[in-house]
Amino acid sequence: MTDTPDIAALRADPRVAHARDVLRFSDCDALGHVNNVVYATLCESGRVTFLRERLPSVERRGVAFVIVKLVIEFEAELHYPGEVETLTWLSRLGRTSFTLSQAILSGDTRAAKAEGVCVAIDEATRKPIAFEGETRAMMEGLVVG
Repeated sequence: MTDTPDIAALRADPRVAHARDVLRFSDCDALGHVNNVVYATLCESGRVTFLRERLPSVERRGVAFVIVKLVIEFEAELHYPGEVETLTWLSRLGRTSFTLSQAILSGDTRAAKAEGVCVAIDEATRKPIAFEGETRAMMEGLVVG
């Protein structure tokens, strides 16, 4: 997993999507902190925010994005009650796939970092679709790092 850029720089970068979520009591486990599986849900919230805000023209009818890999490194506990911010940015662009990097934050504390690989597929054939032309150029302009 790549190193996360400076949090302040990420927050200021217009290519980075910001998702905010409120932690629920039901997110907690027997140890009194937010269960690790909830972090994957926070990553999903960030990923969906990124796709809708940064790639609305790519996420069109007939094309779907599927996640094929998700890696999360846990760095600090999260506790209820609380709010978290998930920063999501495009860190790598391939022919049919891209990597989204993420930082899950509680205030200025990074609770986790994550990377998810998504593949664009044709909804009818379920086959990967290459990023080409204007779409590829637009996505290249979103890459951070």
